[in-house]
Amino acid sequence: MRWYFKKSFVIGAVFSSVAVLNLYLLGCTREELTLGDIQLAREELQGGENGTINLASANAFAQPIPPMLTADVIDFKVGRSFFHTAWVIAPSSTKAVDGLGPLYNARSCNSCHVGDGRGLTPSSPEEQLSSVLIRISMPGQDSHGGPNPVPDLGLQLRNAAILTAKPDAQVYATYADKTVTYPDGSAATLRTPAYQFKNLRNNHPVNFLFSPRIAGQLAGMGLLEAIPEQTILSYADPHDSNNDGISGKANYVWNEEKQQTALGRFGWKANQPNIRQQVAAAYSGDIGITTPVFPQASLSGLQQTLYGKLPEGNNNGKPELPDPFFANTVFYTQALAVPQRRNWTDAAVQKGKALFFQLSCAKCHIPQLQTGNFADVPLLSNQTIHPYTDLLLHDMGDDLADGRNDFLATGNEWRTPPLWGIGLVRLVNNNKGMFLMHDGRARTIEEAVLWHGGEAEKSKEAFMKLAKTDREALIKFINDL
Repeated sequence: MRWYFKKSFVIGAVFSSVAVLNLYLLGCTREELTLGDIQLAREELQGGENGTINLASANAFAQPIPPMLTADVIDFKVGRSFFHTAWVIAPSSTKAVDGLGPLYNARSCNSCHVGDGRGLTPSSPEEQLSSVLIRISMPGQDSHGGPNPVPDLGLQLRNAAILTAKPDAQVYATYADKTVTYPDGSAATLRTPAYQFKNLRNNHPVNFLFSPRIAGQLAGMGLLEAIPEQTILSYADPHDSNNDGISGKANYVWNEEKQQTALGRFGWKANQPNIRQQVAAAYSGDIGITTPVFPQASLSGLQQTLYGKLPEGNNNGKPELPDPFFANTVFYTQALAVPQRRNWTDAAVQKGKALFFQLSCAKCHIPQLQTGNFADVPLLSNQTIHPYTDLLLHDMGDDLADGRNDFLATGNEWRTPPLWGIGLVRLVNNNKGMFLMHDGRARTIEEAVLWHGGEAEKSKEAFMKLAKTDREALIKFINDL
């Protein structure tokens, strides 16, 4: 298995000399990012020399890092099989993948993260949410400082159930158009979502806080986990000490296995400390599968009373996805490569990059970072990467607020999403759309930019004042990431 071969990995990555002068110095602060800092080291290799795959197809997010050893390729493929397999009700003849539910949102990881990419929003008001889930909570905090569960419903609405159970609710979305007019007279149409809850368990009132969360793309997650904590914290400025209007705040969350608080870096609110817990939480909440991290079924109050004695609700703490298969699935998620950029030398793309810095977009979407030593996947150690994120929380304004705290994240605050691979999202989604932002409301990069507010309000306003050709160049640059 993989852990017997780690010592044979090359821990350090030696980078060859590059002709382009790297004026962007690793570790520089936000205020030091200027137009002179836009020449990046091997910017086309977004995942570094070891974490980048040269592929622009529907499978671009589902590839292993290229220099992987044979033993690790086997573990990767085992993990991929569990990522793609649809779970079934227990007991079944297929013991390896039974235990679905009793409550769930999806039967497999891949059903939401299609091609390891982003989820989709409903195509009509009659279609239930599928790859968008609803986080719920009551005001206040739990014993670890996290969201306060809703009695009888927990922290997530499950809109599906096995035959001997009943879903928490059905959830539907409708969208209202909102027109934004540029100073030059041109216009763009945004869509504002609204959510309807039907058949809530035990006629539960909608008296809870709720937040829609669309499934995000997975490529490059291991590289983000390999960024040293001190690097992330070096970009934090929670009190805006430099008066640039951009703060950046770390979220500190509960690490279940270590039983202590830790820096959050995954999820839309940076509410998970590492990939292992992120994967385990998704199995538990989304599919109803227990793991070594969360060995008990995710049932609360009335749910436990109704379904706690079912095989899926009472496994006596024995994980339905035990190690090493759970570890393989985590490794699969960690070892997904980032696709290479396609047109980084194009003149319009280079112009768009300059505008990206000029509009201060790079103060949150940090273009270049360095990974540290990463024992889980040593090949990802010491890589110069281009994720375009700081992994910190930022106030994005009232229009995007969900009003629901998540550890230290307020209702207005969201983690800066990485931009690498964004130009391939539509292709991976089989041309069904992009569905950007935390709830998938934005169908294009332009719409996503126009939804920015709060700390990004000035950047959005500056974008709107650009000439149309400049706006197109900026969007072309982002599409090349």
